Amino acid sequence: MTPPFTFTFDVEDHRPDDGTELRLLDATRRVLAFCADRGVVGTVFVVGEVVRDHPELVREIAAQGHELGLHGWRHTPITELTPEVFREETARGRALLAEVAGQDVIGFRAPTFSLVPDTVWATDVLVDLGFTYSSSILPAWSPLYGYPGLPRHPFTWPSGLLELPAPIIKAGPLGLPVVGGTYLRVLPWPVVRAGLRDKPLGSVPFTYCHPYDADPGEPYWVVPGTGRLLSPLLWYGRKRMLRRIERLLAGEAGPPLRQRLADVPAEVPAVLAA
Repeated sequence: MTPPFTFTFDVEDHRPDDGTELRLLDATRRVLAFCADRGVVGTVFVVGEVVRDHPELVREIAAQGHELGLHGWRHTPITELTPEVFREETARGRALLAEVAGQDVIGFRAPTFSLVPDTVWATDVLVDLGFTYSSSILPAWSPLYGYPGLPRHPFTWPSGLLELPAPIIKAGPLGLPVVGGTYLRVLPWPVVRAGLRDKPLGSVPFTYCHPYDADPGEPYWVVPGTGRLLSPLLWYGRKRMLRRIERLLAGEAGPPLRQRLADVPAEVPAVLAA
């Protein structure tokens, strides 16, 4: 039996440029209202630039009882940053988020789950900066970012940082995070339901979404890195996203991630211990 899912929410500005209509605020508040109406309190990872530009939104999130975590200073994959830039931006983002939210910030989620073999150095930086846990890997091969070979359940990095991997089900060489994001919107419900029966979802399963996942009115545009073939998937199923999350939670949402860390074994997986 899979434990209750924690609701997590990645708040980022999903626009092609600054000249495009800002839909982030209304879309985020729509999701927050959904949570408030159902008594759902979860973990919200916010991009540092959003904290800087819209501190009132962060205060609203904190006032509703959600845990605040950092989603990078910019929504830029770690693979595109040097260790020096990552350290400086992450330190700045954590400090600003803690000040605005009025709470200690101990959780980090890498944009697009971009903690991969080439960016493991980031786990040492995160510990140095005061983070307790990360939720930044997809533990299988992925067309974007993935880390095959790592456990599908929570574990500890050699640095002491706790890791909460994205819940996935295996489909051949692929790992599909069917209980969150685009996958939750697009896949047929029987596939999602199969994921709910998959015990390797771990002791700390979570769902995740973004403001745009619940914004069916956003005008279509081709998203860089996704292309004309796959970009339509970022719009498909947005009208039903919140209904799917409600169905996934089944009236029993888990607490914010920081309250579930006691369920994480303090063990470094063999693939990293050498």
